[in-house]
Amino acid sequence: MPFYPRKVNMTGAHLHPTHKISTNDNMEPTPTTSKTIQTLHRFNTEYCSDSVEWCPHKPHQHIFVCANYHLLSSNENKDQERIGRILLFSIDPDALQLLQTINTPGILDQKWCHNKINGYSILGVVNAKNTIEVYKLLFSNKNKLCGVKLELLSQFKITGNDTVTSETLILALDWSSGKYDSETPEIICSDSSGDVHRLKLQNDKIELCGDDSLFLQFDSRTGELPVATNKSHQAGVTSIHSNAKIEYLLATGSYDSNLRLWDIRNIKRPKNEFKMAETLWRLKWNPRNEHLLLAACMLGGVHIINTREDIQVVESYYEHKNLSYGADWCFLDQNESKQFGDNTKYLVASCSFYDHLLCVWLSKNLSE
Repeated sequence: MPFYPRKVNMTGAHLHPTHKISTNDNMEPTPTTSKTIQTLHRFNTEYCSDSVEWCPHKPHQHIFVCANYHLLSSNENKDQERIGRILLFSIDPDALQLLQTINTPGILDQKWCHNKINGYSILGVVNAKNTIEVYKLLFSNKNKLCGVKLELLSQFKITGNDTVTSETLILALDWSSGKYDSETPEIICSDSSGDVHRLKLQNDKIELCGDDSLFLQFDSRTGELPVATNKSHQAGVTSIHSNAKIEYLLATGSYDSNLRLWDIRNIKRPKNEFKMAETLWRLKWNPRNEHLLLAACMLGGVHIINTREDIQVVESYYEHKNLSYGADWCFLDQNESKQFGDNTKYLVASCSFYDHLLCVWLSKNLSE
């Protein structure tokens, strides 16, 4: 399955999961995890963790990947090499099982394609070597875990651009299949030089954000210039996620710690915004409840937010101590989730950077 690259020069999408933030020395009360949350598993990933993604497809919705990033120190390597790993996990009521470890360059982001392609779950990965990689999930029909592993399917290295150098990082990616299934989806990814790249493996609209604090809207039918620009964000925009069930609804997060909800038909101003405890690094709409939003807030914990009417934080998870970067909802339905506990509403995985911590936890008795 080859890549067919389409280069689009756009400003934005400049994310850096490599800077360390000092904790506050003021004697403030330590926030605590909500009593309706139960931690199932804690796992030391050894390298820094920046992304966790659950497989969305049956029968493998109990499987997820965690991405690692590690900068070798100067006394180990004078060129400051960025290395990483993909960790493939399976979970059941009794155990968290590491199925596979794949050594890679440092990984900045990863996403499963929303639909299967040729019967396989497909994972897209971007790394510190200017490369987009695509893996397929192999499995045996005889046993749920027998032979489950990721296999490299295709890769493409971004080159041939004056702004792309050996120091350029591919920072984020997403698939065009979020609303409509496609056997030939596109991947859009952003790099640290401010460029965005479209690769075909088709959607008309592209939503783009970046460290220049701009929120730009592009239409692939009209060329490379934005069709709308918004300057509401007071600092770099770090996360963006479109709601697959509520048409036109989009959420953005920023270094200014504000969660903003947008109607993409008019981005002159957000339809609602809410001040979170810390920088919003990753936002994920719930696959079962279109009003719930998961937010990883770096030093401010991981939160479940209800957006049905006014924006409200309904549950909080504070087990991560240094830069909560990754968080995702499990796609198991409520009946399947109850195998982990009678009152389980949702299963969540989250990870943090400098403490190398991966957690799997339950949300119980959540008022929706």
